[in-house]
Amino acid sequence: MDERRPERTRPITPRDVFQRSNMPSRWERLTSVSPKTAADRKYLAFVAARYRGDGRLPHPDQLATPSALRAVQIAKTCAVVVASLALIGIVTEQLTTAAAAGGCLAATLIVLLILSVSAGPQIRTFHDVRTRAEAAQSRLHADRMDAEDSGTLNEMITHDEGTLAYCAAKIAAEIEQDPGRRSDAVGIVPIDLWDEVAEVGASARQIAEDRRATETLEWGRLRDEPDVRAAIEEDRLQRKEAIALLAARVHAFADYRDRVHRDGMAALRELNSLNRMVRLASDEQAGRRPL
Repeated sequence: MDERRPERTRPITPRDVFQRSNMPSRWERLTSVSPKTAADRKYLAFVAARYRGDGRLPHPDQLATPSALRAVQIAKTCAVVVASLALIGIVTEQLTTAAAAGGCLAATLIVLLILSVSAGPQIRTFHDVRTRAEAAQSRLHADRMDAEDSGTLNEMITHDEGTLAYCAAKIAAEIEQDPGRRSDAVGIVPIDLWDEVAEVGASARQIAEDRRATETLEWGRLRDEPDVRAAIEEDRLQRKEAIALLAARVHAFADYRDRVHRDGMAALRELNSLNRMVRLASDEQAGRRPL
């Protein structure tokens, strides 16, 4: 939380967060969310997936290749080499070489078959995860937002918890694009923007699931029973508390954004001031040189 902001005397509400965020406009709420920048599309697509409950996948380059797959790749390479030696032996009529290479090829193929059978499930799982990770990464960096993500965002912004997640994604995009975040002179502890947006999206999803469960009770056959009414009221109070906590978290995220911008701007001004003084001193010395 930014220490320079005045201490609040009342709990933070979603409206407080909306007023500090580049939230969906009234037109977007009536039509369809259409992010304009690549950074916005990236983080909004990411938070939409978290809000839907899609599993978070690692970057494809961060996936460790299973040892079984490496062994299969080595066996395939050996098979190609041995087959080439056998072919060369046949062409050059070196039958001894061809026979030896043929025996090695047979042994290599047997090893390759055993590896493929025993490690098949592990290898298929790896390829499946990698394929899904590449698809998810592609969606984050696409020029146009995926229809599923757009649909999720349009549903999100009809409720406080979803709009808070939307705001968190927009704040993350602003922080990423702020030159101050990349300045070594900024004395703030960096946070992982992806982790923060993922956590906010997961909390918003839980609140949304609780809301839908309460709505099921409200429309149920026993909705007028005293115990059901009591359960509905309890759910409402719990959801209100959860939204307040989520609003406070996103509000603090906005504080972090403002501090990054403020400290980065101050660091840039100091650098420009130093460069200006050096330039003035150089010009002054040059102007005093004897002609």
